[in-house]
Amino acid sequence: MRALFTCCFLLLSLLAARAQMHKSLLFNGKPYPGTYILNADRQTRRSGNLRVYARELLVQDEQGHTTKYRPNDVYWAQIGRLRYTTARGFKTKSGLWASKKTDKLFVEVVDSGRLSLFRYRYYVGGPNSTTTELHAYMLREAAADSAVTLPVNGDTGKGKRFREVLMPYLVSRPDLLQLVEYEAITIDTLPALLRAFNSGEPFP
Repeated sequence: MRALFTCCFLLLSLLAARAQMHKSLLFNGKPYPGTYILNADRQTRRSGNLRVYARELLVQDEQGHTTKYRPNDVYWAQIGRLRYTTARGFKTKSGLWASKKTDKLFVEVVDSGRLSLFRYRYYVGGPNSTTTELHAYMLREAAADSAVTLPVNGDTGKGKRFREVLMPYLVSRPDLLQLVEYEAITIDTLPALLRAFNSGEPFP
């Protein structure tokens, strides 16, 4: 009986992972006007109606023709105030397992500069065809190739691992380092912390 339960659990986890793969939509709904820059020509800003998925950028022109770009093709894309770039090396969860994203995926830029904060929004399948939205947060230094996952404890992000990963990046800013050390920073106030770090301004 236990073996049967284990097999069923593993099967459900695999199905959840597949659901995560296919439902990783960063910007929901119909195409919206936006701009984007390709890696092959970073001097040219292009425009169109955009939809951003984890593994592709869809661009619809005025004639209604759609062009598909992979993450390796795109430098960044923007829809309204939301900007997207690509990242790899971070981890996402599906059930009890975490998987490392070795290929580039589109991620939302929360703040950028010497230290960039990205958010990857994805969906995991559940029972009765339901889905749960999850977020993965990651940090990437300007000169780095891969992003580092920022562990989030529940809804707050004030856990020990959250502090351990974040604090080494802030050694040049003792004022910000102290805020993290004293557990004054949550996942909600993290963007303001990164803006203070990248701008050299005090934390608001």
